[in-house]
Amino acid sequence: MAKFFSLLGFNSNHYVNIKVLLPIILITIMTMAIYEAVYYYVRLKKSIRDEERTKQLMIQAQLDTLRNQVQPHFLFNSLNTLRDIIEQDTKADAKDFVDNLSGVYRFIIESGDSHLITLDKELQFAKAYINIQSERFGNNLQLDWTISEDKHSLLIVPMSLQLLLENAIKHNIVSASKPLFIKITVTSDTLVVSNRIKVKSTQTPSTKTGLKNIKKRYQLISNKTPVINNNGAYFTVALPLLQPLKERS
Repeated sequence: MAKFFSLLGFNSNHYVNIKVLLPIILITIMTMAIYEAVYYYVRLKKSIRDEERTKQLMIQAQLDTLRNQVQPHFLFNSLNTLRDIIEQDTKADAKDFVDNLSGVYRFIIESGDSHLITLDKELQFAKAYINIQSERFGNNLQLDWTISEDKHSLLIVPMSLQLLLENAIKHNIVSASKPLFIKITVTSDTLVVSNRIKVKSTQTPSTKTGLKNIKKRYQLISNKTPVINNNGAYFTVALPLLQPLKERS
C-alpha cells in the first residue's frame, strides 16, 4: 500500500494521514446516513399518524351525522304512531304513549355519543320500545326473544335492533286476525331479526333511511355489514355482533 501511494507522489506522511482520515470520513458518512434515515423515519411516522388522525376524525364526523339522523327518524315514526293512537283510541292512551315515549327518549340521550353499545343495553332499549307498542297493539304484536346471557356483552350499533322492530311494525299488518310475530335470536355472533311479511294495503310515510343508516354505521366501525334477505314470505336482517375492543386486539 505504501509503494502504491509513493507511485502517486505521496510520501509516507501522506499515507499515514490518509490512513487516519479515511476511517473518520467513513464514520462521518455513516453517521450522516443514519441521521438522515432516522429523520425521514420520524417524519414518515408523523405523517402516518397525522393521516390516521385525519381519517379517524372523518369517520367520527360521519358517525355523528348518521347517529343524529337516527333520532329524528325515530321521532318521525313515533309521531305517526301517536297520530294513529289519537285517531283510534282515547286521549288517556295517547297520554300514556307520550309519557312512555319520553322515557325511551331519555335512554337515547343517556346513551350519549356511543357508536357501539352492549347487546344487553340495546335489548333493554328495544324492549322498552316494544312495551310502548304493546300498549297500542296488545297481543296482536308478539315477540320471541331467544338470546343466551353469554351474548349480552357483545357490541352492536345503537338503536339498530329498535329500528328493525320499528320497520317491521310500520310496514306490516298488526291485527287480531293477522298478528305480527317477530323472532329475535342470536346465531354465531349474529343478531337475527325475522318476521313474516304481511304488507299493509296503505303504507305509512317512510323516510327510507333506517336500513341504509345501519349499514353505513357498520361499514364505518368494522369490516362487517348487515345481511338483508327478503324471500317474499319472510323479511330477515342479520346484524353482526362485535367483540369488545380488548378482545379484538
